[in-house]
Amino acid sequence: MTGPYAGQFPDFEQFMIGLLTPIAPTVSFLPALANQITLPLIWVRTTGGTLDHNAITYQAKVQAVVFHSSRQQAQTMAIQVRDAFLNAPAARFNGVLVDYVEEIAATEPRFSAPNLRRSRGTSEFPDLDPLHQMVELAFAIDARRQ
Repeated sequence: MTGPYAGQFPDFEQFMIGLLTPIAPTVSFLPALANQITLPLIWVRTTGGTLDHNAITYQAKVQAVVFHSSRQQAQTMAIQVRDAFLNAPAARFNGVLVDYVEEIAATEPRFSAPNLRRSRGTSEFPDLDPLHQMVELAFAIDARRQ
């Protein structure tokens, strides 16, 4: 990841990839087919955000989905992911200075049957092996222009 552009808010997905890759391979999009996924895997995405009234701080709403071979392994890795996020304000990471992080409620993904999903594009989840377990985490990350 290159550092953030001067005077701009950071690319939060690239920040999360850099933050979480030491734990497990981290991506901002999922492969189209389940057989292209190698576990463990962390999928990160920005789901929204707001700018404060002074245009100084941007609060990004982000999600991290941890995929692993079993629910227990996914839960164990989710603890590491949570710790990484909550410790992010302690230091500058890849040129990004994070002011504050808090865990928030994850928004529920919309689900449609696979044949509808491809034609209507209503969900970002591909057809995953039902034995692959996942744990979804969500955070609000506050950062100023870099």
